[in-house]
Amino acid sequence: MAKWPNVPHCYGWLALNRRGRWLLDGRPLDHPNLIAFINRNYGRDGAGNWFFQNGPQRVYVALEYTPWVFRLTADGELESHTGIAVPALDAAWLDDVGNLLLSWQHGAALLDDRDLPTMFDAIRDASGAIPGEPTLAGFIDGKPIKLALHWRTQKLTLGFLRSADVPSQLGYIRVPAGT
Repeated sequence: MAKWPNVPHCYGWLALNRRGRWLLDGRPLDHPNLIAFINRNYGRDGAGNWFFQNGPQRVYVALEYTPWVFRLTADGELESHTGIAVPALDAAWLDDVGNLLLSWQHGAALLDDRDLPTMFDAIRDASGAIPGEPTLAGFIDGKPIKLALHWRTQKLTLGFLRSADVPSQLGYIRVPAGT
């Protein structure tokens, strides 16, 4: 790294879509070794920007929605788009367009939409019943209701967020400055 002390940061080149795919110049990356390299070197700075550290250069990532995307494995466990097992969740929210957002030790995550039906079955109201679709908006007859996500041994009160407020509420920047 001493050879390249003034390597500029890179913007507008790498993105993460809402299903956890890396995009290079808008095209999905398919090279397994490159994907693994990016996954190993993915991190964030103190301002809430996410990047891929490529030697001395930071390649900032434009996020379609959140910095992490979770998927359910064949065993029914949660895993990040980088292949990290998710041992525990810190919090859970539904947004106003039906996304399930989760927080873990590394930050905010979006559940891959293909896994929503399974996770929605883990949402319960105060009586323990699976709520109907109208209650997933968080209201019955204009009154707020309490919902909880029952995941493995955890019971997390489900919050509600407007999708436009998700980055500021969960502490990250979707599109780093310079792009």
